Amino acid sequence: MTFVIRFLEEHSDELINYWFSTYYVKSKEYQERKYIPGYLDAQYSEAKRLFVQSLKKCSTEDITASVRNIGEDRRDMNIDFEDMLVSHFDFYTALMEFITIHHDKKNLNCSVKEIFTTLLELRRIETSSALELYKGYTLEPSSTRF
Repeated sequence: MTFVIRFLEEHSDELINYWFSTYYVKSKEYQERKYIPGYLDAQYSEAKRLFVQSLKKCSTEDITASVRNIGEDRRDMNIDFEDMLVSHFDFYTALMEFITIHHDKKNLNCSVKEIFTTLLELRRIETSSALELYKGYTLEPSSTRF
């Protein structure tokens, strides 16, 4: 495990708070649901759980299924497809900013090569998870008959 990944795991709450306050609060999803009791806590928990899992398992079927389920949930919640994707990409933008900020402040003391290598891996995770969101969002809802 790289130093950067370990740093991100140790500072996941700080990262989620940064994303939440810098990006998520501007989303349509947030604006439509911010007054629903328990929604913000659930959203925070979902983001943290998926982030920590993705750092540990990257492309396992558990992560793939979780992200695909989020796509399905957002469709079922009538979240705009574009807003869902923008929120996803904003999370990874916040992640890259977070790494940069902490590197500049000397809180993340590692080589530039290690940062670039980690950023490339995070981009791979971002891309594969965006594809899973798309698959979940566009998956035909199952029709269960009783």
